[in-house]
Amino acid sequence: MKNSFKIFLKNFLIRARLYSLFIITSYFFFSCSLLFAQSPEVTVTAKADTNKIKIGEQFNLNLGITAPRGSLIFFTSVPDTLHKIEVVKRSKIDTLQSADGKLTTLQQKLTLTCFDSGYYVIEPFTFFFQKPGMTGTDSLSTQAQLLSVVSIQVDTTKDIKDIKATLDVPLTLKEILPYIFAVLIVIILIGLIIYLQKKNKKSTTIVKRKIPLRPAHEIALEALKQTEEEKLWQQGFFKKFHSNVSDTIRLYIEHRFSIGAMEFTTDETLDHLKGNLINEDAKEKLKYILRLADMVKFAKVQPIANENEQAISNAYSFIMLTKPVTQDDFKEKEKVIEREASV
Repeated sequence: MKNSFKIFLKNFLIRARLYSLFIITSYFFFSCSLLFAQSPEVTVTAKADTNKIKIGEQFNLNLGITAPRGSLIFFTSVPDTLHKIEVVKRSKIDTLQSADGKLTTLQQKLTLTCFDSGYYVIEPFTFFFQKPGMTGTDSLSTQAQLLSVVSIQVDTTKDIKDIKATLDVPLTLKEILPYIFAVLIVIILIGLIIYLQKKNKKSTTIVKRKIPLRPAHEIALEALKQTEEEKLWQQGFFKKFHSNVSDTIRLYIEHRFSIGAMEFTTDETLDHLKGNLINEDAKEKLKYILRLADMVKFAKVQPIANENEQAISNAYSFIMLTKPVTQDDFKEKEKVIEREASV
């Protein structure tokens, strides 16, 4: 009887301990679950899709960090080379939110390769972060990983041949453009050379000007009189008036002095009349006519009445000062002298 009581008491104590341990363990896990629900932990990952590659073969390494929403995250900085493992390409850093909106995940995919056989360690990547409510910055590092790079076995008994057959790749516009530009430049240069040759040939060609049957000054004086009778500037047609006057004088110079004044600029025309062809008075009058005409035609200047009258007056005077002296002129001069003497 006494032994049975001892056995019962021993079993009761064992069961009491088990129940106490169960209650304590349950409370611990319940408390932890509440803690994780209220303040999720930060996790970091660095996962490679393989740990063994051939020389030159590429593989992917996925980096990521998950932290409570609102955390300040400093994503790990990856250099271009991890010892002898080269970074071929890296994606942009994507940001994802968990379904309940409590966690934020930043992730990036790296494409890596290696061109030397052997074993290489992908060292841990360190992420820095600051969770909401933290006063300082904390960090977590990923686990180191081992990469095996094996060389390609070459069968020396066989002939060397291409890995793949030659492919015919169509030309792209980017590849063709340099040749198109080169052809265009050659065409432009050829055209420029031809143009310059024609221009030089044209400038050296002797132009046979048609000689009018009547004296040049008579034709010019009649044209000026007709322009004057049309009263162009009085009606506001300043450009037409001065174009008529300057063209009449230029045509007169061509017929009188055999100078291509119709094709020359004002300065070129004045340069060709240097020397003893005309006197200074005639040259000043010509300069006034042509300069004023250029200002009206190209600068759209509207001359005042005195300037318009002075232009056509100078045109008449220029013709009279430069026209050829004939025997009739001497006779006319003698008549004037005789009339003055008789008076």
